[in-house]
Amino acid sequence: MNNFKNRKEAGLVKLIILIIVVILILSYLGINIQKIAESETGQANFGYLWNIVKVIWEYLTNFWNEYLKEPAMSIFGKIPLPPAVTEALK
Repeated sequence: MNNFKNRKEAGLVKLIILIIVVILILSYLGINIQKIAESETGQANFGYLWNIVKVIWEYLTNFWNEYLKEPAMSIFGKIPLPPAVTEALK
């Protein structure tokens, strides 16, 4: 368990370092993230991507509820899980 926690924390550190490196590269190339985010085109693009994410999330949750939830609950219902996990699966 400790090994998993250390790997998970290392993954978070790697993600933070990656984000910092990407921001530094964009800054070096003269790309202003704030201008992109505030521009009309940037707003439209972010809105379009967010709509795609929402559609995919809705599809996956419907797929889970319609096809996977019942079989998964019957299998995992036989395995003792922590209460938080059990509650999240309901």
